[in-house]
Amino acid sequence: MAAYQYLNWGDASHYDRTRDLPCVLCGGPTPLRSHASEPVHKVCAEDWNAGNPDQPRRYTLPARDKPQYDVGTWRFHNDGPNTAAPRRTAVTELRPPGPQDGPLDLFAA
Repeated sequence: MAAYQYLNWGDASHYDRTRDLPCVLCGGPTPLRSHASEPVHKVCAEDWNAGNPDQPRRYTLPARDKPQYDVGTWRFHNDGPNTAAPRRTAVTELRPPGPQDGPLDLFAA
């Protein structure tokens, strides 16, 4: 069996802040999404990759100064230089908290 590989899903496109959907592998609710927008827990995706070593793999682009390496299967893979351009989240407004936000309750130590 292939070595267990942890996925790097640091990009915001892997998180849906609006809703949880059932994981395609275990059925539990998750806000996480794969590169193909499948709802899946990162741990479930890592387990699937480890249990399916015969699935087609993705690799980094060859470079003179860096060795090529495996970034996972085509279904579940790492963020990296050869993946689709990440979707960016734009912040449209930053404002300090105000009276419209209600009182802030702090607990005494």
